[in-house]
Amino acid sequence: MQPFFNRERELAQLEAVWSAPGAQLLTLWGRRRVGKTTLLAHFAAGKRAVYFYGTRLAERDILAGLALQAAQAFGDTYLRSASFPSWQSALEYLAARARVERTLIIFDEFPYLCEVTAGLDTLVQRWWDQVQYNANLVLVLAGSAFSFMEGLTGASGALHGRRTGQVEVHPFDYLDAAHFFPQLGAADRVRAYACFGGIPAYLRFWDPTADLAANVQQTILAPGHFLFREGEELLRTEFHQEALYASILRAVATGEERPSDIARAVGRHSADEIFDHLRRLQELRFLRREVPVTEWERPRTQRALYRLADPYLRFWFHYVLPYQSFLQLGRAAEVWQHEIAPTLDEFVARTTWEEVCQQYLWRRLAASGLPVRFSQLGRYWDGKEEIDLVGLWQGRATLIGECKWTAAPLDVGDLLALEVKSAKLPRDEAPLWALASRTGFTPALRRRAALGNLLLVEPADLFR
Repeated sequence: MQPFFNRERELAQLEAVWSAPGAQLLTLWGRRRVGKTTLLAHFAAGKRAVYFYGTRLAERDILAGLALQAAQAFGDTYLRSASFPSWQSALEYLAARARVERTLIIFDEFPYLCEVTAGLDTLVQRWWDQVQYNANLVLVLAGSAFSFMEGLTGASGALHGRRTGQVEVHPFDYLDAAHFFPQLGAADRVRAYACFGGIPAYLRFWDPTADLAANVQQTILAPGHFLFREGEELLRTEFHQEALYASILRAVATGEERPSDIARAVGRHSADEIFDHLRRLQELRFLRREVPVTEWERPRTQRALYRLADPYLRFWFHYVLPYQSFLQLGRAAEVWQHEIAPTLDEFVARTTWEEVCQQYLWRRLAASGLPVRFSQLGRYWDGKEEIDLVGLWQGRATLIGECKWTAAPLDVGDLLALEVKSAKLPRDEAPLWALASRTGFTPALRRRAALGNLLLVEPADLFR
């Protein structure tokens, strides 16, 4: 079984469903490589369970594979040499077994099974309606296709009103990811997160005996490595018209954020021509749509911006895709030395440091480690000003901050500039000011922080 890291919360959610009385139907979603299968394997361990991973094989082969899994789970020697003739017979068999003892049934990548067998979701719905009152059963339907999994239990979905629980498996945040590279200094841990992100399947390739430069060169920049091709593979797996989606992601990775600018960068006349593509990229968590934190509750806004949601993909599109031909020649060291190392801190400042600071503040809030509360935390911008961190509570700004990944320490002047920029915000009477800096703070600013109402954050603070 694969190593298991930092999924205690998700595992606790699954165990709560297992412990609940009666039949339970749970949906579980997470993007590819995020660790769904490992999580489900740990959940199933020690239980009377049938775990079946969906593929795009012919239905006959799928049913034969399901029969083998059931034979192993229940010690049924007959099924070892036989197969289920239909999905209906397979489901009836599983329900009969669940009447004897509590049983866990997991259909991982359920959307693939539904692709192969048209109407399988409806068949499962009818079967569930029949067995849910007399079968001691926990059914888990898992998948990577967010829109499909949500639609399955949505208003027009086959399983609407039948789900008793749901779990979304997220990538690791900066702190969980840092467990894979504890030997690095604090600033380099942030840089490593900016390169590898929080997908467990990517982080497992980290070599703890090597530094950041060597790890990037040996994996993401190495033509024979899984991570060198992963950006392309993700697009090829998810999209039929791969080229346009890749162009959109590349445009965003190079700094285009407004829909009209993205459209122009990919050769389209207006944002309307790529609206469906942007929405699809959001559904699959490739892109993140952002609006000013003060406008989150507005159904429509003209200030929407788009950013790549995954750190690894940000790095791949920015540094790997443009130099693929050169990297194919085995020139990873040169690309690192001349293209990546000189601009990596600028890249971290633009794409990652603010995101890491938000994650840190959410963690501190959850641990009751802040003197203020907020229910929303994000960026604010208008036509003139931009503020990195604004936390809102009941519509008023209770936290206001800036994130600087610069070579110079921050000074009192940076705080004064932030106070001026935030004047138009609906501020709380005494908001908490926050400044995050890669290189620390001047003595004068530290003296100001000692007076209160000012939070100073350095990379080392993130990992205490």
